[in-house]
Amino acid sequence: MAGSPSDGNGPDGGCTNAGENGPLADVTFDVRNLVGLLPEYAVAVLDSDGRVAAWNESANRLTGYDESEIVGEHYRTFFPKHVRASDRPERLLERARADGRAEDEGWRVRRDGRRLWVVEVIVPIRNEDVQDDSDGSDGEIRGYGWFVHDRTEQRERRRELRAEKAFAESVFEAQPDIVYAFDANGNFLEWNDRVAEVTGYSDGKLAEMNPLEFIAPDHRGRFAASVQRLLGDDEFVTAEADLLTAEGDRIPYEFNSARIVDPNGDVLGFTGVGRDVSDRKARERELERLERLNAVVRTIDETMVTAETRAEVETAVVDAFVASDAYRFAVIGRTDASVADGRTETATAVDRSIWTPRAWAGIDSSALDELASFVDPPDDGPDPPPIETGAVRRYRSLHDSPVDRWRTDARERGYGSVAVVPIAASDRTFGVLLIAAVESAAFADREREVLREFGGTVGHAINAMEVRRLLYTDTVVELEFESTDRSDVCIDLSSRANCRLTVDNVLSLTDEEFVYYVTASGCDPERVDELAREHEAIREFRSIEVVDDESHLELVVSGPTIPGLLADHGARLHSHVVDRGDSEIVVQLSPGGEVRGLVDAITETYPETALRSKRSVDRPVETSGDFRRSVEKRLTTKQRQALAAAYYAGYFEWPTRNTDAGDLADRLGIARQTFHQHLRVAQAKLFTAFFDAEPNSSVSPPDGG
Repeated sequence: MAGSPSDGNGPDGGCTNAGENGPLADVTFDVRNLVGLLPEYAVAVLDSDGRVAAWNESANRLTGYDESEIVGEHYRTFFPKHVRASDRPERLLERARADGRAEDEGWRVRRDGRRLWVVEVIVPIRNEDVQDDSDGSDGEIRGYGWFVHDRTEQRERRRELRAEKAFAESVFEAQPDIVYAFDANGNFLEWNDRVAEVTGYSDGKLAEMNPLEFIAPDHRGRFAASVQRLLGDDEFVTAEADLLTAEGDRIPYEFNSARIVDPNGDVLGFTGVGRDVSDRKARERELERLERLNAVVRTIDETMVTAETRAEVETAVVDAFVASDAYRFAVIGRTDASVADGRTETATAVDRSIWTPRAWAGIDSSALDELASFVDPPDDGPDPPPIETGAVRRYRSLHDSPVDRWRTDARERGYGSVAVVPIAASDRTFGVLLIAAVESAAFADREREVLREFGGTVGHAINAMEVRRLLYTDTVVELEFESTDRSDVCIDLSSRANCRLTVDNVLSLTDEEFVYYVTASGCDPERVDELAREHEAIREFRSIEVVDDESHLELVVSGPTIPGLLADHGARLHSHVVDRGDSEIVVQLSPGGEVRGLVDAITETYPETALRSKRSVDRPVETSGDFRRSVEKRLTTKQRQALAAAYYAGYFEWPTRNTDAGDLADRLGIARQTFHQHLRVAQAKLFTAFFDAEPNSSVSPPDGG
């Protein structure tokens, strides 16, 4: 562009004008004074009315106007329409004229319509000099100097920074975790509201604290080491420690921190997030307790396989729990009044039942009476006792229990929680297991589920022992009942068919499904078949054989049954005969069995049933030699040969040892059909001898025992 007014070649950055003879010649002067005031600004000279008289190259680049387009135009051209409408350009000139200077910041418009955010200064020109003062009284105003600096990028950056700061602050405060920043000397730089909420300290107090003051004393060493690593070589550090509140409470926290560095890489401090991991720690402790519990249960399961008596099982259970560091003591007690020989002679009576400790470990016998209230709490308690519900009950945080005796005993003996576990099989409860754990929060839901199943396992083991004892004892207790209760399938079928029904055997398929082998006599076999097929309790029916007026039937019965009830109480069905709806049932149980409990269960389930007699019966003892001799008497020589040949040749094995009936027949020098006949008859005699050898019984135990 052109130079100065005197020679036409002004210095770099100088303003151009319309020339000596132009319409704006009255404001012609040496403009180097303007350029020297603010060299980084775009500069323009305005006449006294505010029209553009001259400007420098920076003004040209800033506005996009050529000299020929803008000279003579009012400087308000550069303002947005709504600003021009408010007469702000004119007021800025008035302020410059009155005060000697006018400053403004706002939007201006380029030739191409793009908006610019500028900072501008307007100063009056008097007597060919720029007057940058507040005294506008000397000399005539010949024009104005207009200095403009483009701040669009700076304004956008400030806006972005404000948005980033607002976003960061919103994230900072919205965090459910505590957020913090410390300088390298441990002074708090920043924190969110959550810090004050969690710790209980005021913002004023927080500003005076260093990081270690928030950490429990026994965790400060490892936390301080983490901070030192962070300020040293590590960029990120994760540390776990207990946060210490103003009230002295400890909360487990995980702190994830990163160091703050300047552009030169110098460490200025660190910032991070602290998260409450109480729930995670609780889950971890629960899992550890569950693993320890499962280990104890596995040990007991292995012991129960070899145990021969109920006392051995009970002792193994309490000893295994106390052997674990997680438990202080364990006690098994029975909930019935009749107690066999055991390790205590004291029966503790509580409001609704009798709890008799039978086996214990980790606790003196003199302290057992104090435990009865856990087994059967007072009548005004919120829940019925575990003896009645079959659920595992837990008592936690006993160190702070509102019950004085529980709180005192827990503190003295060093336990924090108690679980009461019913020992049951089917609907029969054998007693309860009481376990005291060290931790106050022990026996979470998953532990209770394991204990519930474990109580069932022990109950079934005890029940199985009673069944085995019944099978092998020399003396049994026989109970004889009379019943007309048609809720029993045999009594109902006999009454409907008007026949005599004899139960030959009963096999258990599941706890609620049994196979009955019965003989019906004195009636029309077809009528019995018809009624059996229609009976709602008989799921499947098969007629095995009909001989004269006797029908041999197979019935698959679903639902409650007398054999199932007997199995739950360790008893067995000895005989069951129904004559046109009138039934005689003989039941056997071991001498140590619970007669009262069994009788009550039968009469409650089948109300039209009465106990007629109770007696002890001696059963003859038969040795294996006796059994062998009884079988040999039944077999012919040919039958014994066929049976022996098949056995020793592996004919009964699966898979067979390359032996078939034809080979065996050839060895014996007989026809294949003759061999089959001898073998089947021999098997029938052997099985008859075996099943008839069951002492005084024609009915197998429902559990196959």
